[in-house]
Amino acid sequence: MDNEVFLLLMLVGVFAGFVDSAVGGGGLLRLPAMLAAGLPPHIALGTNKFASAAAAAIASLKYLQSDIVPRIPALIGFIVMIIFSIIGTYTVLLIESDMLLPIVIIVLIVLFFYVLLNPQFGKEEDIKEDKVVPLTVGMGVGFGWYDGFLGPGTGSMLMAGYIKGAGFGMDRAAATARILNFGGNIGSYAMFAIAASVNYKVAIPFALANMIGGYLAPGYVLKYGYALLRPMFLVVAAIMITVQIISYLN
Repeated sequence: MDNEVFLLLMLVGVFAGFVDSAVGGGGLLRLPAMLAAGLPPHIALGTNKFASAAAAAIASLKYLQSDIVPRIPALIGFIVMIIFSIIGTYTVLLIESDMLLPIVIIVLIVLFFYVLLNPQFGKEEDIKEDKVVPLTVGMGVGFGWYDGFLGPGTGSMLMAGYIKGAGFGMDRAAATARILNFGGNIGSYAMFAIAASVNYKVAIPFALANMIGGYLAPGYVLKYGYALLRPMFLVVAAIMITVQIISYLN
């Protein structure tokens, strides 16, 4: 791999780690970069999961240090996401993943317009304590399976679920969603590793770059909260929708 291509991958990795650790969607930056660098699609997917898991690990540790994350529900969700992301990866071997893509596009469009047209969404907290654990388990099962099966938008949908279903503010939702998403990344990465679909010569330095972004993001999320997360969520969601529509039409 040329030095220029390698440097570009590292820069993309830092930015992708930041975006992923704030509102999700970093894979939309990582995957095209790795494919452009010449990695085969299945190797790019596995390498992406390794890098994503690394960024999620460092971001999760920083979020946990802030006391903004409800630890017991987050731990439960983390474990459930691991289990069901593994099941999702097994499922994708039996079912054509394109069958799910139109549903994902519709969900992302609904989320985008809901947040766009409701400027107070996630601005104020009204935590529903009795719903946090059931919601976490439900999302862990559904989004864990989806993360292993397909993946795009998992972090964003987890975040929106916590805001709408448990009354979290955007900063608390982003932090808790990141820990659940970390579990999904671990389960999915494990499957790719077993299938020998990870290029570690690229994955290790790329993961380190992602960890820099993952380290930086929590500080900004906790400092600026809603003011940063709402516009970033809308921009990332719009990009995800566009990319998924193009992918579906092609």
